[in-house]
Amino acid sequence: MYFKIVPMRDRGIARSWEEIGRDRPIRGDVNIRHEMCKIMNRDSNIARIRPVMPLDPELLPPLIDAFLSGMATNAFTLSGIEEVDGRLYAQSWYCRPE
Repeated sequence: MYFKIVPMRDRGIARSWEEIGRDRPIRGDVNIRHEMCKIMNRDSNIARIRPVMPLDPELLPPLIDAFLSGMATNAFTLSGIEEVDGRLYAQSWYCRPE
């Protein structure tokens, strides 16, 4: 299922709702799988955004240890950890249906 996704943090620092609302959402298919995570050296729930065109690159770094942290009538939030430049940061995705 395709969603409009907006990252809620920048290198672990929370963004304001005004900034999140102004940001252009990423359109993609949210996919969550339980798989081996090389970074953590263990199994993890990993969320990925699959691009609209199959050969396009990933649009955001995957969320490691992904979990549903909030849900309302027309949106939900996935939270977890992302790797950016070899470092791990907290991250959440604000997801709305198209």
